[in-house]
Amino acid sequence: MSSTGTVVVRRTWPQRIVILCSVAVIVGAIGAAWFLNDVYEAFSDLGRVEFAADVLITDTDPGDPVNYLLIGEDSAEGLDPDDPAAFARDVDSRGRFQADSIVIVRVNPTTGQAWVVSLPRDLLVDDRGTERKINSLLLVEDAELLVKTIQANFGITLNHFISLDFLGFREIVDELGGIPVWFENPARDQKPNGENASGLLIETAGCHVLTGEQALQYVRSRNYRELIDGEWQYVGNSDFGRIRRQQDFLVLALERAIDRGARDPAGLASLIEAAASSLVLDDELTVAELVDVGEAFSNFNPENLERFELQVTTISDGDVYRGERVIPEVNEPVFSVFRGSADLVGAEDVTFDLYGPEADQVPRIADELEGEGFAVAGRFALPAATRENVVVYPTGQRRSAETIARYLEPIPRLVEDTAADTISLVLGERHEQVLIFFPHEVPKMRAAVAAFAEGDVPDLADAVRVGAAPETTTTTVPSTTTTTPPSTTPSPTSSPTTTVGTGDLPVPEPTTGIIGRPPEGQSCG
Repeated sequence: MSSTGTVVVRRTWPQRIVILCSVAVIVGAIGAAWFLNDVYEAFSDLGRVEFAADVLITDTDPGDPVNYLLIGEDSAEGLDPDDPAAFARDVDSRGRFQADSIVIVRVNPTTGQAWVVSLPRDLLVDDRGTERKINSLLLVEDAELLVKTIQANFGITLNHFISLDFLGFREIVDELGGIPVWFENPARDQKPNGENASGLLIETAGCHVLTGEQALQYVRSRNYRELIDGEWQYVGNSDFGRIRRQQDFLVLALERAIDRGARDPAGLASLIEAAASSLVLDDELTVAELVDVGEAFSNFNPENLERFELQVTTISDGDVYRGERVIPEVNEPVFSVFRGSADLVGAEDVTFDLYGPEADQVPRIADELEGEGFAVAGRFALPAATRENVVVYPTGQRRSAETIARYLEPIPRLVEDTAADTISLVLGERHEQVLIFFPHEVPKMRAAVAAFAEGDVPDLADAVRVGAAPETTTTTVPSTTTTTPPSTTPSPTSSPTTTVGTGDLPVPEPTTGIIGRPPEGQSCG
């Protein structure tokens, strides 16, 4: 039997689903390319500053820790002459300015860590034999002088430079629809003659979504007062109160940016475009680098940004204030963080022996840990199990031990053994799982480790090897030999990212609590 009718091919539901998924993938890829193109176009409009070779160490590999120098310009360029932020400020004919805020941000994309330290604007530093306030260096010469001076005075290698003026700051805040800030009391920064006053006026306590203009007044305030018990009282003034508000405001602003889609290319592009006329980057900072960092921190909680303050001593000539000097021995732990001492080691650089209470459990857990990049040199069953997980580490390998701790639930106790020559992970009766996708964030891990009482090194004498020894190891039961990466402090002319410090240099406690966060039970935003 023949027919001249049209043949209709009917697709099955599985076929239709496959087709729909394929279309969705294609559309998503096109959309992602479109959005990334928006980011690239936004970056093409940004100002660039060129540095001499080797001033900034920009040839870092993907995943390496990177130090960014962020400058808030004390510039009235683009502002209305009647604007409070333009008070007593003239636009320099050479295009130079002083630094209103100087911040170093260190990010480690491999481990998801981030740190920030602010340098007081009145900090006295040595500039080729002359002592100057650090905020004046951009006015004296240029950005290159500021970078060189920071590196020479503090031994911190800088990889990239970013600056933003008052106008750009306000435009970014306005693009985000304002930043929610909680005020415990009415607040203001006003003097009758306007001297050194930012113009801030918050008339009621509670939540306020600060506009760009208000946000700039808030973070720049050096005469900040709150109405407490019916009286206007100074709260957290001078550079240090300002620095604390600025750092905490940064956390609030990052949270707002994430809520408004800054992790998406389209949202990022809109923020860049908002500040395009006021944002300046070093000429080696590429879009690809920033996109890579953004992807690595796609799940980063801004509240885990570790914030540090420097300890200084005030310098005066009689009654004349000159500035502040750092106290070297007190601030060395802070500077060491930005030289790399607090960077955790990547899992791929950590080798250890694994001990478990059950022989059939050890190979499975070892495979899971090796799947995360660790090298398990020896696998052992331990008849007398400990209660909790324990990581025993030799002197100088604390950072490696902390890396292991991030991947275990519950978080293990860390024990230093001066007689050990290798790291040992001892799984206890309470061991639950290896965290495959989302290791513990570093602040959470360190807080849990600090809460443990001191404990003894577990007895591993009765351990029994599980399976054959790996061909590549010369291990003898129950310990192995491993090479400890050198702990180095980079000089200002070398990259801090070629080696990772794994020694037990002190890691200072970051600032805790966030000014502007609403109290428990309240919301803001």
